[in-house]
Amino acid sequence: MDLKNAKTIYDFTAVDINGNDVSLSKYKGTVCLVMNFSTKDPVCEKVISMLAPLHKKYHSDTKQDLNILLFPCFQFGANESTSEVLDFFEKNAQRRLGDVFAEIEVNGSKCTELYKFLKKSKPGNCGGFINSNFTMFLTDRNGVPVERFGANVHPYLLEDLMDQYCA
Repeated sequence: MDLKNAKTIYDFTAVDINGNDVSLSKYKGTVCLVMNFSTKDPVCEKVISMLAPLHKKYHSDTKQDLNILLFPCFQFGANESTSEVLDFFEKNAQRRLGDVFAEIEVNGSKCTELYKFLKKSKPGNCGGFINSNFTMFLTDRNGVPVERFGANVHPYLLEDLMDQYCA
């Protein structure tokens, strides 16, 4: 997809952690929370534990109002292998929050088109630059980015937003 013509995240394809192309159009009609992360980041457990109740509330076998799209990113420190990322989620069922994709870069010349689109849509305080892992982009049910926040977002704010967009 040409970045200039993209209107929603559904216009993009991403590679999952197993190397398969995934059209993000599969999430049509749901609210998505797109997040870059590293399991070795010290705040990882905190962020995962903050998102777990929201995922449980809004995503089940019968109701999939919220999808969390997790993109490993190692531009902010620790490097890890695909197997380490998978182990992190497989060893603890409470961590299984959503679909895990292949490692990406969120800044610089190797930044994915999806993240270029997200940053253009919601530039944040850093002028379109992502300054850490756990930057989250919330999309509405039409795939349009509506919010951007970092790991320091208050869980009650997230819950209020999910109540609003998943209703």
